Amino acid sequence: MAQDTTAGLDGPMRQVFAAPAVAGYMTAPTDDGALKRTWTWLFLKDAIPSGADTLALEWEIDCTARTARTVRTVLYTGATHMKTDGGAAERSAPPAGSPGAITLEAACAPAERARTTPVANAAAARTAANALFAAPAQNARR
Repeated sequence: MAQDTTAGLDGPMRQVFAAPAVAGYMTAPTDDGALKRTWTWLFLKDAIPSGADTLALEWEIDCTARTARTVRTVLYTGATHMKTDGGAAERSAPPAGSPGAITLEAACAPAERARTTPVANAAAARTAANALFAAPAQNARR
């Protein structure tokens, strides 16, 4: 996928959730002192009104305080970078069930608790998400 030059944006990632119209993948979290940083990629079955069908969110996570903030959000249409927006100034507790809460849980869990096999990069994750979207609804997994 075409991307901006932000380090860590694209690399090996694991599926962290799936629903009939969206699949979420997360890069391996890195430690930044007391914080962790990771990217969550949301692959959408259908594009949002702006035309984006993929969103990449960079997170700064405090596992001890159970808070997170979106550092930036990057929108794509297909493999083409559309725009990058800045995130929140302060960390807060993400709403239950949100991509932020799911990312926080996955980033703070021990690596051996990961339930999915890693894929090579965002392009491989998009291919896997498209296969999930094409599968009958009863086969979708969470």
